[in-house]
Amino acid sequence: MQFQLKTRQVCLFFIAFLPIIKLFSLPSVIADVAREDMWISTLINVLLDLFTLIVLIFTCKKCKTDFYGLLELNFGKVGSKIILGIYFITFMVKGFIPVMEQKSFIELALYETLPNFFNFMPFFVVCFYLCLKKLRVLGRIADVFFVCTALGLILLFALSLPNCDFTAILPVGARGSVNHLKGSYYSFNWFGDAMYLMFFIGQFEYKKKDGLKIVLSFVIPSLAVILFMIMFYGIFTSIAYRQFFALTEISKYTVIINNIGRFDYFAILFLLASNCFALSLPLYFATTILNKICAFNKRWISALIVTLTYVAVLLIFEQFSATITSTISYYFNTLFFITANVFPVCTALLNKGVKNENLAV
Repeated sequence: MQFQLKTRQVCLFFIAFLPIIKLFSLPSVIADVAREDMWISTLINVLLDLFTLIVLIFTCKKCKTDFYGLLELNFGKVGSKIILGIYFITFMVKGFIPVMEQKSFIELALYETLPNFFNFMPFFVVCFYLCLKKLRVLGRIADVFFVCTALGLILLFALSLPNCDFTAILPVGARGSVNHLKGSYYSFNWFGDAMYLMFFIGQFEYKKKDGLKIVLSFVIPSLAVILFMIMFYGIFTSIAYRQFFALTEISKYTVIINNIGRFDYFAILFLLASNCFALSLPLYFATTILNKICAFNKRWISALIVTLTYVAVLLIFEQFSATITSTISYYFNTLFFITANVFPVCTALLNKGVKNENLAV
């Protein structure tokens, strides 16, 4: 049996890629609703994903085929393609907000004097190239870039910690459960990380204690995100919802920066390097799913369709990015919850299938 990934790579995947996209506009989105309790809304989503992850680990342990084989075994060819079609829509929509916010960040933060759409085009070149590769490439990238993510987060926290007033989040729970749940709901687009493990079913050899390793690899970056939310509000308090790019804002008032310059840019560059691949993940899996549905002879066809769709939408509807973001946040989060949490949990109830000797994607 040929496995595309190793358990180590699955663990590093969660560390390297999944916390980064939550460090740009997400904090301001949650702060606008939950204010000082924004970390509680984040915790709700983390616990939902953690529960989903644990169920998926059980599925990985028992499953004798890959995810696509599992769908076909339980729902038939037609039913599996319908489900994959729903996931194709999910990934295509899920990636828009992170890509748009990254585009705005690159244009305004790094090219403030002359913002231009084509400054962001190298990302799509990298993304298209990545979409052509097999799943094992994601594992190899995770082996390298988890170091960038870890160094970037450690440096960012070290620079930001002296300016944080942790008493700003008191009293805990003051905004009420309604606002906590609203903040959680409006941020579903940035979460649902456990869903990726569903697509790793049958792609790595599950061994004893692998479940614990995967859970720890999910919990550690999740705690880092929660800490980031606490520090973000502890620094900006009542004006936190106005700080759109939290990544660059949270550390810029540190004393060392006033003395020697924007030393925090080292942390930002480390995180941006990993984020380039993190942003590509929805497009990568959308490409794989489209290839499964349409059975193209060449993978580059589905990769080109997915990439050009993003380029066209961002280029044609560039002036309506705020409207697109609001539409996705208000009307697609139910879909994200179903596809990222409800259906993955239901995989525990499916027939786990027979051993498949050809699991290559």
